[in-house]
Amino acid sequence: MKRLTAVLASVTLAAAGLAFTATAASAGLTTRCVGEAGAVTVPGDLVVPADKTCVLTGTTIDGAVRLQPGANLIITDGSITGAVVLNADSYFDAVGTSVGGNINNRDGYGVYLEDATVAGAYVGQAGESANPFFYAVGANVDRRVEAVQGALYLESTQVGGPVTAIGTEYADVVDSTLLRDLTVSGNVAGATLCGSEVDGNVTYTENGGVQVGTGSSIAVCEDVTYIGGSLTASNNTVGVAVNEAIIRGDLGGEGNDPAPTGADNRVRGEISGQFVDLAPASQPQARTFGAEVSNEQILLDSITERRAASEAEAAADGPANL
Repeated sequence: MKRLTAVLASVTLAAAGLAFTATAASAGLTTRCVGEAGAVTVPGDLVVPADKTCVLTGTTIDGAVRLQPGANLIITDGSITGAVVLNADSYFDAVGTSVGGNINNRDGYGVYLEDATVAGAYVGQAGESANPFFYAVGANVDRRVEAVQGALYLESTQVGGPVTAIGTEYADVVDSTLLRDLTVSGNVAGATLCGSEVDGNVTYTENGGVQVGTGSSIAVCEDVTYIGGSLTASNNTVGVAVNEAIIRGDLGGEGNDPAPTGADNRVRGEISGQFVDLAPASQPQARTFGAEVSNEQILLDSITERRAASEAEAAADGPANL
């Protein structure tokens, strides 16, 4: 009887050991993806090799995603439980997909989100790429959005943390809700804030043009913008236009050249600096300092081209066999 008990105990321990080993192996599993795949579950991390493409539909990834240099991942109606990391010239395209961690763009080509949710933050890092971008439409980012190079475009998007665009080409926020501060500095092609709600402070410094509210100085905007804190615009060039904005805090700033223009604003706090006795532009409907083709359209054309080429490459590679 004692011998039988010992044998049973040994079998039990062995089974437990096998279970532990299997769990540990699953936790460390990394799956390589090249080609196309559908509604399967990847039990661990996923990596897209350098200069390859992975196209997923309805796929669940129980781990993180890593895109090696030049790689592309296009995922629709999927789920990623961990973070997404882009490396040089890589591209991440997510539609109707949830991301459980941060999106870290380490000099990647760009990130496109449509009707997607991100439980973490978007963090862009400067690199050698000319214009890495973050484009979000109908998305929800729970934490911060931080761009330090390239382009930032938010449309019909909610961001729970602060939004910063420092040294980017442009930063446009359209029909979006930002629950914290918006800080834009050193944007060569300027910045717009249209039909949006910012619950914190808004600061524009040393940009090549700023448009807050209605008008068409940079982009056509017909909707009122609400700012829960203060709006400060200082040392911007090309032009600053503030029209039909509702500002709960203060409105002020100095060093803008040319001087700011605007009309029909409602400011509940103090108005100071160049914004005292603000006058409307002489041609309020003219595209006075914006490009003839919108920033959004130029970026969308680039995204469409990259996506089409990536999908064609994945189709040629065939099933990913995940």
